[in-house]
Amino acid sequence: MGTPAAPPYGLHDISGYWELGSDTRSVPPAVLLPGITKATLDKVADGDLISMRWCRPLGMPAMMDNGRPLDIQQGRWEVLMTPEANSSPRHIYTNRTQHINPDIFDPSSVGDSIGHWDSDTFIVDTIGFHPKNGRMLIPGGGYRTETSHLVEQYKLMKNGSVLSVTFTWTDPKVFKTPHTYEFRYTRVTGKYEPRQAVGCDPWDEDRTAFVERAFSPALKQQAEAALVKAGTPVSAKPAAAPATKSAAKPAAKPAPGRK
Repeated sequence: MGTPAAPPYGLHDISGYWELGSDTRSVPPAVLLPGITKATLDKVADGDLISMRWCRPLGMPAMMDNGRPLDIQQGRWEVLMTPEANSSPRHIYTNRTQHINPDIFDPSSVGDSIGHWDSDTFIVDTIGFHPKNGRMLIPGGGYRTETSHLVEQYKLMKNGSVLSVTFTWTDPKVFKTPHTYEFRYTRVTGKYEPRQAVGCDPWDEDRTAFVERAFSPALKQQAEAALVKAGTPVSAKPAAAPATKSAAKPAAKPAPGRK
């Protein structure tokens, strides 16, 4: 027998435009710690809705399933992932094997990612997630925190037309056991022209009314309170009322219908 023919694609090059179909997600339910209650998950989900309301960047893991093709470009020192969505790109560095010292790394919604090839599988290790920025919910259950650790395995299939990505999340604050799920992206063929992300204007009153239509009154109040006004210091706290020697005024009666 002669030498097998080389595949018509590079085993170690995942560059291309990749998109998910309606049946290309295999996501089992996550096994969460007993302390992760429905109330806890609902609070995180509300936070994601508030992030949507204010057009905050998606981050991980939401950017990996945003409804538009994902642009992956592999270079000498890094793999760059750019979604056609409101999100920071991912820089997966292949020229270092250690994460940046957390004492000097600024956590972000996409974290600090390093990658290497193990045979025909590209393995990506990510930590350094921000505790609030980005959409926090994880497919299958649970959510991202500052102690989350994500390991991904990228592998080309079907002569390079399919990209399998297996995600495994661990977090001592959320998961009882590692949570693993798989997406299978299809390569976009032909002369695909990437499009700009759909615009998102948090000051558009019509959009706001549409987005908040399903919000509860309490969630609407939380969403409005989440606005950080320009010029507000990061550590700013409400100023304490000045002390006064005058007699305290009697409390005003509550407005009708309020308690």
